[in-house]
Amino acid sequence: MLGMILSIVFLALFAVSAAVGIVFTVLAVRTQMIEFNYKKLFIKVGTSIALAIAFFIAASFGFYMWLGAAPDALHIVELVVGAILFIGCLFTAINTFILHYYGRNLPEKLDKWLFRIMLIGFTVAVFALFLYTNGLAPYFTYPLPNGINFQKGLVTPDNGKPNIAFYAICILSGAILVYFLADHKMYQEYGQHGILESTFFVAFPAGILGARIGFVIGEWATKFDYGRAMTTISLFGNDIKVWAPLAIWEGGLTILGGAIVGIAVGVIWYMWRNKGKSIWIIFDIALPLILVAQAIGRIGNFFNCEVHGVVQNVDGWKWLPEIIWRNAQYSSALGAANLVGTNQLYVPLFLIEAVANLLGFFVLAHLFGRKLRKYLEFGDVGFGYLIWYGLTRLFMEPLRYGAFNMGSDGYWSWFWSMAYVAAGVLLIVGNHIVRNYLRKKNNTFFVREKDKKVGLIGSIAILAVGGALVAAAICLMSTTTFAPVMGYNQFNIGVMFLVVGIAILLGLGISVPTFINGLKGQTNE
Repeated sequence: MLGMILSIVFLALFAVSAAVGIVFTVLAVRTQMIEFNYKKLFIKVGTSIALAIAFFIAASFGFYMWLGAAPDALHIVELVVGAILFIGCLFTAINTFILHYYGRNLPEKLDKWLFRIMLIGFTVAVFALFLYTNGLAPYFTYPLPNGINFQKGLVTPDNGKPNIAFYAICILSGAILVYFLADHKMYQEYGQHGILESTFFVAFPAGILGARIGFVIGEWATKFDYGRAMTTISLFGNDIKVWAPLAIWEGGLTILGGAIVGIAVGVIWYMWRNKGKSIWIIFDIALPLILVAQAIGRIGNFFNCEVHGVVQNVDGWKWLPEIIWRNAQYSSALGAANLVGTNQLYVPLFLIEAVANLLGFFVLAHLFGRKLRKYLEFGDVGFGYLIWYGLTRLFMEPLRYGAFNMGSDGYWSWFWSMAYVAAGVLLIVGNHIVRNYLRKKNNTFFVREKDKKVGLIGSIAILAVGGALVAAAICLMSTTTFAPVMGYNQFNIGVMFLVVGIAILLGLGISVPTFINGLKGQTNE
């Protein structure tokens, strides 16, 4: 009891200290940073962060008392060092985030350093969090809590469904973060905040609805008994029967369905509310950011012990933070209290997909969106989201544990992943063809100096890589038969190669016209 009280008290002091630093930064932003004393601000914020670190460490030792732990020296060092780095880097990154994205009239050199510090801070904070949890991991009870119940407090999957699931909190947190990032990008374009506010409040719930619809369609024959299944809910003391597909509180969402509906509704709403503003700018800004929200949302799957991979030996995964591989030994599919095996775990697909999504965001938004922008059309980066996420799911679906594969044969999400890839490639190729046609029609088309060389090299590379993958796919598929069970079998690998190979070959629709135009020479400069 004493440990719990101390932890709560010190956590409250930690929250106040951290909040004070953020308030200082927000007040500084509101002054529009005109002739602002940056040194004084940094001292104030630094002091608040230092106090927050001290209180957080004190609360952590309260956790040890609360858990009845007798930690060894190594775990104490991991906890202390992890706490210092995690809290220090996290709140430094948060404050620099506010200054960089919302501060005005910042010196250019300072603004660049704020951006670098923000990126470094968030990155180090993630690794420091894992270091910190290693100091506590051996003393937790597993599986970890997956939500908050208004009567029981923190609950695990074995205690029944929580009133507020951590998955919902993660999804909402990711969506809010993405909104602020996109809002800043729109501010850079139009000098105005809040342009996306109404679009967010429409597109986000539409995405949740689409995610449910996609899940119900995919599991119609296996979990909903062709629509005849009923679910009972208690309302004001009365039991009411509802159709099971409407029982969203029982879980069951698919991002593949949510992304399509959310994007479609968001685009339509934005175009209606923001006439005169290009839909393609927000398209290229917002869609890669969806990957960030999805990465944060996948953390909820970790707490829910769900949407994980097949069973493997735990020894091959102990390089991961201890809290991850320990919790990955449980599955909601078998009842969360059931340990898979004394030396086994479920492949943590949530972590693999989260990393792949974050990598995809930086590839699309920074590599293609900035460095290679001159070779792209508006809309290409947004369509690239479909390709990246489709490929991610294409290669991950066969790793899923059978209970989390959608459809009676487990192939539902896998086929939709292929559709994402195909749609993304076709839309990009079509985007280039249509825009070039309109330019020629309006006599605004011109050939760049390097188009001939770029078109030739691109065509050769596309033919070589795409052709090799298609040839390998034909060999793999022709020497085996279709496997009715979802997994990394020879036939499925061949299908993956075929999809990727054809997608690459479709790029000839861009490279070949570029080469031909280069041969003809400049038509208009």
